Amino acid sequence: MMSCSNDGDTIYTTGGDDLTLNGTSQDIVLDYNQLDALALSLYWNDNSLISTSDPRVAAPKHAVINTIQFSADESFTNTVNFIMENGVYQKQFTVEELNNTVGRVGIEGGKASPVYIRIAGQLANNMTPQYSNTLTVQVTPYVIDMTLGHYLTSSKEDTGKNLYSADSDGIYKGFIGAGAWENWYLQEGNGVIWGNDGNTGTSFMMTSSESGIDMWNYWYPGGTGCYYTIVDTPANEWSALFIPALTVSGDIQGEMVYDRKTNTWTLNFTATEAKTAEITISGTGKQYNVSTGTDDSAAVDSPVGFGGTSDHLDFGTSTTTISVSIPEAGEKALELNLSDPTQWTVQVVNASNTPEETVSQHLFLSGIDDGINGGNWTFDNYLVVYNEDNLNYGGVCNVNSTEGYRLYKEVNLWDDYYGMVDGGTGLEGSLSEGGSTITAPEAGLYVFDVSLSGKTYHLYPVTSVSYTGLNDNWDVTAMQATAEAGVYTAQVTKSANTPYGVKVLINGSWDLAFGGGSGVLRLYQDGFDGDNDLANGTYTLTVDLCKGTYSYTANNQ
Repeated sequence: MMSCSNDGDTIYTTGGDDLTLNGTSQDIVLDYNQLDALALSLYWNDNSLISTSDPRVAAPKHAVINTIQFSADESFTNTVNFIMENGVYQKQFTVEELNNTVGRVGIEGGKASPVYIRIAGQLANNMTPQYSNTLTVQVTPYVIDMTLGHYLTSSKEDTGKNLYSADSDGIYKGFIGAGAWENWYLQEGNGVIWGNDGNTGTSFMMTSSESGIDMWNYWYPGGTGCYYTIVDTPANEWSALFIPALTVSGDIQGEMVYDRKTNTWTLNFTATEAKTAEITISGTGKQYNVSTGTDDSAAVDSPVGFGGTSDHLDFGTSTTTISVSIPEAGEKALELNLSDPTQWTVQVVNASNTPEETVSQHLFLSGIDDGINGGNWTFDNYLVVYNEDNLNYGGVCNVNSTEGYRLYKEVNLWDDYYGMVDGGTGLEGSLSEGGSTITAPEAGLYVFDVSLSGKTYHLYPVTSVSYTGLNDNWDVTAMQATAEAGVYTAQVTKSANTPYGVKVLINGSWDLAFGGGSGVLRLYQDGFDGDNDLANGTYTLTVDLCKGTYSYTANNQ
């Protein structure tokens, strides 16, 4: 047995070996038409072996963390960093990746400029990094639009909504109509995606897809409505100013009504004559930011107001008089349009009757599979409307729920849902808006039949799947389950027309059947089409009950 001679023995290390960086040295001109082409290769020596002051103490391998640093100046005043995995000593950049990187350090598009690159090797956060030599490369980036930040869903799909950076400085601003606790990301014009920094309790801190840090989506506070949103990428933080109401004063007076889907505020009024009206628009918002988090009690009351001209409004903490034209007498509406972050407008338009609410084609079941995906509640599972007049929805879900679930008509609108009336079970019950979390049945595949007009739900366990009606043959033929839950296939032979379509029967029951059309399955519908356009031959019929789709695929002869 051995021990230190005293408690004060200290073991030292100077860190890893010296670093030598090599790579592409010729001038690089980046072409937008060759985004996937290789643009830059970097490689450096293995500096993972470290020595200690006591030869009896072995140092861990790959203990040094290497970071590639890009800068627009030799002093590396501002850098874009790429943290490398242990044991990796090279990296290649495509045209798109390099263009995004040099754009982030401030290199101007369309102009040849020097880019400085080095490796920083660091053994621990409290130790000074060891730097490699500096590699200098002349790069001519292609021009990209950094004025718009694209608002993405929690699945990183583009929504068509944007925030605006007038100076292309990475600070994006604009109004977003958001649901309570809505999840989202922001994507810059260079392709970099920004989200939460992945730490509990830091809801307004940010990181990017290139940081090497695990990233979560952003989330708004618990109020549904209009948020003035600022995403500050240089500061790595964002903020949300919730505006619950706006008041119009002057020649037109009243409280405006907000439409979240169109991102507009309106006020109906009666105009007695054509004239130019002088108005002000103001209100009081609640500011959420890094200091407050999403805590409503900590949110700071903030005055808000609009100014400028009717076709190019300004927004801030005070209001000034705005002139708007009333073209004629009659029933009119003052419309404040915030949907275009580059140009906010207010105008007088003809008042219209309140449109009927569009029937949602899907009803989302959030929480239905949290036992599969690590406890997350998502909007990945849905039912399809089969009767719009009665708001009836049907479909199949692979249930594995630990906490129960809720029904939502809209993605990310967390405070608008249907829950269970007391007394419901895992297989049937009554619904109410904002009710209790619905009890989930045992894990497995179920048909759901939900009526929002009747406010009821019924579930049926799936024990078998079959088809009938092909070639006008109404014998019931079993389909085979695949490795993917809810997906079934059958080898079929097309030999005649199918005048009444094909139906998919659940548990062999004609009373629990799917039909549909155009590739979409719907509960309780006539048989689906698709086979009459096919040549005679053998095909694989595939139905995805969970996604509500069907398809035919020709078999190789």
